[in-house]
Amino acid sequence: MRSHPHLSAERTALYRLYDSAGALLYVGITHDPVARWGSHAATKSWWGDVQRRVLEWHDDRDRAEVAEVEAIRAELPRHNVAASPIAPGPRALGSSELLVSEVKGNLSSVARRVADGCLVWLVGRGRARARQAALVPVEIGELVERAGGPDAAAEILRAHAAK
Repeated sequence: MRSHPHLSAERTALYRLYDSAGALLYVGITHDPVARWGSHAATKSWWGDVQRRVLEWHDDRDRAEVAEVEAIRAELPRHNVAASPIAPGPRALGSSELLVSEVKGNLSSVARRVADGCLVWLVGRGRARARQAALVPVEIGELVERAGGPDAAAEILRAHAAK
C-alpha cells in the first residue's frame, strides 16, 4: 500500500507533470513536492521531458489519493502505471478485490457488500496487486475472535483442511 498512516491527516499535493508540447506525462501525490520531484529526477528516465508542473492541494492524503486515481483514469498520463487503464502490467482485479484508495472514497458501499456476506480483499495499486487485508462479514470476524484471533483461526482451518 502506498498510503502512509503518519501522513494521512497532512495536507497533500496532487501534481501533474507536462512536457513542452503540453502532453501530460505523470500524475502523483506527495506532501513534499520538491523532495518527490527530486526522487523522480534521480529514478525516472522521462524526467528530462518535464517542462511544467501543476499542483493541486488537498486537505489530507486520503482525499488526494482518490483525486489521483480519478485524474489518472480520466487524463491518461503517459508514464503512470498504477490506476491507469491503459498501462501494461497490473493484473486485473478479481470480483472480490478493491483498491485500498477506492475503498477510502466509497466506504459505505463496501460495508454493504461485506454486510451482505461478501468477502472483500483490499489490494495495493502496484503491478502485483498484492492483497493487503480482507474485510469479512461480522459473523466470520466473531468466529475468528472466539478462536483466539487470526493466527489461532488459521491453525484450526489448516488442521481441518489437512483431514
